[in-house]
Amino acid sequence: MKTKIINYIIGIVFLIYYCVSIATSYTLIIVKKGGWCFGDWIINYQDGGFKRRGLFGTLFMWINEITHIKLEYIVFAFVFLLYTAIFYLLVKLFWKEKNNIMVIALLLLPVGFGMMVKDPNIATRKEMMFFFLYLVYILCLRSKVIIKDITITVFIIITLLTHEAAFFYLPFVGLAYFTKNEGSAFDKIKKIILYQLLPGAIIMVLLYKFGISLRTENTIEFFKAHGLVLEEMGIFDYDPNYDVIGVYISHFYDYQTYGISILLGALTVYIYCKFNQIKINALFLIVQILFLIPLFYLAVDWGRWVNIFFTLLTIYIATEPRAVLSRKQEIIAVILILFNLSWRMMLITQGFLTFPQFDSFLKQIYYFLYFRITNLL
Repeated sequence: MKTKIINYIIGIVFLIYYCVSIATSYTLIIVKKGGWCFGDWIINYQDGGFKRRGLFGTLFMWINEITHIKLEYIVFAFVFLLYTAIFYLLVKLFWKEKNNIMVIALLLLPVGFGMMVKDPNIATRKEMMFFFLYLVYILCLRSKVIIKDITITVFIIITLLTHEAAFFYLPFVGLAYFTKNEGSAFDKIKKIILYQLLPGAIIMVLLYKFGISLRTENTIEFFKAHGLVLEEMGIFDYDPNYDVIGVYISHFYDYQTYGISILLGALTVYIYCKFNQIKINALFLIVQILFLIPLFYLAVDWGRWVNIFFTLLTIYIATEPRAVLSRKQEIIAVILILFNLSWRMMLITQGFLTFPQFDSFLKQIYYFLYFRITNLL
């Protein structure tokens, strides 16, 4: 298929993702004032002191105090601008490249960018900041723009103060730094440790050692004084000591199905890399998986963590050259596109969903095998 046609299709895909993300953000922030999505953005330092995720909420409160604009409109305006910047950078990343049809299959992947339409509740989440800064970094590396190591450190600190989950994805920054910069392997590893991993670890210690509870005795009154009454407290009622294992046990089958989505996502990425002759460092994958294990244990939003992984991976491999596909490879890519349109992964508990009949068939097979194995043991 001609590159020009493929690029237009990619542009349409991004336009759909952008419109869905903005529309969903408007609903979650302005209409519903959701205590989880909107609430996460207004965590601040003013209502009690230093806490995790409070950086941008502090800024939004300050803007509200100066302008008296409602907090929900301030947050939505920021999210709107951030999504606009992200999709502008994505177009810049893909538009002038000699894309092949496998790129479309990759962008439709339900565990990656495709989750924007498969489960719109992924919208407005703070990983938007991860994606934005990583896109800026990747595009600078591709353009041979020299970024000082201390600048990377500042980006990492900003991201961690936005959402601490960014720490568990730092290997992606290290991978880009290691593969896209010149110099000896020893020097690059040393700088990755000193300017990326070490500052990240220090911030995490500060957040969890000295950070106070997200909700303080002043939080509700503080919001009221700023013209906001949340219909649900959401993130502000979050109990860090909740029974995580109990949630996993009660949704045992559903969480296991995330394995299906991860395998299907990995298959798409593998075929993409195979067809385009791209190699991903195996050591990086091992380190990144090890980094993610604590996150998957601590927080039940498995769909979110999987989505961040595959989205960052997509951004990374997008900088690699594309190959000209054979007719057979193009047919495989079309089949993969149709297949990726047929299933989805949800933010929480529902790890893999497809046609109801097929879902029911999978459950029957699973329970048959599960009880057979249980009886044998």
